Amino acid sequence: MDKILVFGDSIAYGKWDSKGGWVARLRNYIDTTYNLNKEGNVQVYNLGIPGEVVPRLAERFSSELTMRTFPSEKNLVIVACGINDSCPNNWMTDKQTDVEEFKAAYRKMITIARDHECEIVAIGVTPINTEKSKRLLFSNEEVKKYDDIIKDICEENGVRMLHLFDELLKEDFARLLVDAVHPNDEGHEVLYRKIKDFLTEKHLI
Repeated sequence: MDKILVFGDSIAYGKWDSKGGWVARLRNYIDTTYNLNKEGNVQVYNLGIPGEVVPRLAERFSSELTMRTFPSEKNLVIVACGINDSCPNNWMTDKQTDVEEFKAAYRKMITIARDHECEIVAIGVTPINTEKSKRLLFSNEEVKKYDDIIKDICEENGVRMLHLFDELLKEDFARLLVDAVHPNDEGHEVLYRKIKDFLTEKHLI
């Protein structure tokens, strides 16, 4: 793999983690496993933006890939977005993303990634803590709805997806959140290990 490009929201960005989030932890793993010890040059890009929603992400998707990838390379695109879309009053757009708009945007990203000859995988959304949601109207029911939409789109298009919601719900992931959605250090470590194991099992890293 030449490059790993991670697209997502504030969780991918690494908000509230003293080590920079699960993407930073993944980069550290790549650096120490391949780049420092084996003279590799795998570049990991964190392209997460706090508050990101899928339609906005789809708008910048092509330009981000065009700037960073080349057809001669073997590149991996990871999409970890959707939790903000589920919120009826998310702070980026102040509304829930229309389901059909969400589907169209997600399918668009898959097409763009493949047009750029990139492997693409999806990371499912994570449970929220309703007791800490403050004014934001997050609910696990709506989060699960959007997670299921991502699952259906991935199955339709032959995209590999790491399902997290049900497993993390059983593991009481909400106890590792500093607010409604953002994991603390331990929570990011949990995500990192699950994502790293998934990518390793699929022979993507």
